[in-house]
Amino acid sequence: MSASLRRGALAALAAASLLTLSACGDGDKDGKPSAPQSSSGTASAAPDRGKEAAGPAPLTAAQAKAALLTPADLPSGWEADKSIPAYDVGPTAMQFGKADNAACQPLLDAFVGADNGPKAQAHAMTDLKQGGEAGTMMSQGVTSYRQAEAVKVMRQKMDVGACGKFTAKAVDGSEDEAAGSELAVPALGDEARGVRVVFAATGEGVSIQHDIAAVRVGGTVVTVAQASFTTADSAAFEAALRKAVEKVQKAGKA
Repeated sequence: MSASLRRGALAALAAASLLTLSACGDGDKDGKPSAPQSSSGTASAAPDRGKEAAGPAPLTAAQAKAALLTPADLPSGWEADKSIPAYDVGPTAMQFGKADNAACQPLLDAFVGADNGPKAQAHAMTDLKQGGEAGTMMSQGVTSYRQAEAVKVMRQKMDVGACGKFTAKAVDGSEDEAAGSELAVPALGDEARGVRVVFAATGEGVSIQHDIAAVRVGGTVVTVAQASFTTADSAAFEAALRKAVEKVQKAGKA
């Protein structure tokens, strides 16, 4: 797998780039996210569109950075991934590459990584790992927009059904065969969606699975992407997502 695709995987979503799927569960057949649910599991009432369009002010760069996960937020064994350069990046850094099928590009954009997507007011990203280079990797992104734009990002229509097999091309020109599918994620924040992208094994590498989730909290989209070579750590993935949402909610009140 190319360095570009590996980096994206860590980011979530963007870590680079992917998505379209089941919101808080299975979602509708047309690829739109499911209705937000209450704690009882029943569908919540439709939000007031006027209030939804205005929403809270976007996070500042400092608030977005403060909402990033640290090893202390995760189960034991996780550490900062120092093999990934620490530098300021925009949402497109979460992008995994370019799909040969336009319908599959959203799966590589991690919700927030589209080249022509809405302009983010603030973005921060971090990478973590467990078990060394052959272990599990996790990337988190905090991308804040005007709320109406965040809603568009989360509700973009994606044709996962057409992406059972496609080719992803990295910036270095290398190509990997990929397969996308929907991924059920916890019903957190105002709405949530998830997707899984598996890059096939090649003569130069091994198969790698990317589980990506995005949760909207007001005008901020928090993304968590987990990359694994063997068995995905679903418990750590969900724990990271819940903690990431909690930190975004706290940062918005600071």
